[in-house]
Amino acid sequence: MLREYLPKCGITLCENPSVLNIGCGNNVKWNYLGVTLYLADQGLGMPNYVGVDMEEGAFAEARKALDGLVSFVAGDAQKLTEFLAGTYQLAILEHPNFTTSPKGSKVWQKILHETAKLLDVNGAIILTSFWLNDHMPAMVAVDRAGYEIVYNGRNKFPGKRFDTAENGELLQFDKYIIVAKKGASPE
Repeated sequence: MLREYLPKCGITLCENPSVLNIGCGNNVKWNYLGVTLYLADQGLGMPNYVGVDMEEGAFAEARKALDGLVSFVAGDAQKLTEFLAGTYQLAILEHPNFTTSPKGSKVWQKILHETAKLLDVNGAIILTSFWLNDHMPAMVAVDRAGYEIVYNGRNKFPGKRFDTAENGELLQFDKYIIVAKKGASPE
């Protein structure tokens, strides 16, 4: 996925980039592998990778597998700047629940603003969604948070299908994707 979208969107990473994975869960194992393979292919070394999720249990399995390779932090991503320091070149946000949580849009709007504060001046985000019902409000939230959307649409490399929504849409991991660069200032 990175090999397709980063060059297409004019996003270049520096050597040993800092990568932030928000809402990482145990899936961080696959995200870390994907980033590491991309960097190796580009001759860019190893990432300084940080995975954030609400609770330790969300990434317990991944912590065992990636001990020493990924820094894990349990915390509310609405308050990222209270417990993370430094800057990141890339932030990965997977499957934000804009519509399935009553406060989803407000929560993720705050998370996107906090993420922007931690991004390097040339930083970017990759946000993926299961279905259109979350993708559409995600697109609005990314724009409102001041990012420049450089790609928005169906992901050429979606994951496994896992369910069908009430409206008949097939639910699939990483079905939709938004790639955005850090903008000048948020709304």
